[in-house]
Order: sequence, then C-alpha cells, then structure tokens
Amino acid sequence: MILTALLIGTIATILGALPPGASNLAVIKTSLNESHRESLKISYGAGLGEVLLAFIAFSSGMVVQDFFEMNLWVQYVVAAVLATVGLYFALNKKESTRSKRKKSSKYLLGFTLSVINPPVLIYWILVFSLLGRWLSSNESHSALWLILFLSGVFIGKVATLYGYSRFGTHIQKKKSSSGSNINRYIGITLIILACMQVIKLTVI
Repeated sequence: MILTALLIGTIATILGALPPGASNLAVIKTSLNESHRESLKISYGAGLGEVLLAFIAFSSGMVVQDFFEMNLWVQYVVAAVLATVGLYFALNKKESTRSKRKKSSKYLLGFTLSVINPPVLIYWILVFSLLGRWLSSNESHSALWLILFLSGVFIGKVATLYGYSRFGTHIQKKKSSSGSNINRYIGITLIILACMQVIKLTVI
C-alpha cells in the first residue's frame, strides 16, 4: 500500500535521528535554558532540513555522491565549518543574555544544524539504494508516494527531537543544569563529526 511510504519514511528517519547529534543537543539546551515551545521551533527547522536532504538523496543521490567523491575539498570545508562551530560552542561558557530573538532564528538554527551534516545525506542515499527495487516500480515514483515519504521524514525527525525536548524538560525538573555544559556537549559533538569526516576522507 502507498501509505507504507509514510511509515517507512518515519521509521527510517527515527533510526537515523536517534543517535545524539548537534540538533538533538540543541533541542535539549533550548528546553533547559528557554522553554519546550522554543525547542519545538528547532525541531521543525531540523525536520525541514531533513526533508531537504532526503529529497536531494532521492532525486540525485548518485550525482551528489559522485560530486562529493570528485570534489573532496567540499567535504573538508564542511568539516572545517563543523569544527569551527563546535569550538565556538565548546569554548563559549557564557550563556546568552538576550531574552528576545527573532522567532525565525530557532527555525534557522534547527535547519542549519540538520543540513550541514554530510553523513545524514549519505545515510539517505544508502536508504534509497536499499529501497531500490521498490523505488523502481511505477507506484514508488508517483508524486503521492514521494509526498507521503517526505511527510514521514518530517514526522520522524520532529517526533525524535520532541522526545529529546521532553528529556531536557525532565532534567530541568530534577536538576538545575548548566547551559555551558550543554554548549560544551554540542561543541564536542560537532568536533567529533568533523573529525570523523576528516578520518573518512584520509582513510578512504
């Protein structure tokens, strides 16, 4: 059934989003320092970013993969950006005193953290390659199938980050957590992602 596309998109996204990442930790940090509602904005932005990556992998997965393989400098630039942002978070011990920010900033933060993550794009290319036989059918190439699948991607990402947000709220109720510690965790995660990217490029 075509509704299976919605289920597959949701499950595949949850499996890929469960491991702690930058957007996951950003959601926890926001729920701790601000509010659950603000953390949801990051979740929605990250969901849109995940949908974009999944769509790129679906429409031109092999082209993107070949581009990355032929232009290794792009991957090094991405790794450098991740490391720079990671160092900023890791060394930034002062919490922001700005109480009011543009509403779009949280959406943009979630979207950016989701998009600047090449391993996620590779993950979706792998997912679509595993679904190759099913994708070759006429039904799988219909616009409705793609819409439902991408809807599942959005739902899966938001649902996973919602769980992280509730976890952050739970921590806040039990113990007063330092925002600088969360910043450090986010920074370390980004630096690890950058190191993994560089190691993959040098080894492979």
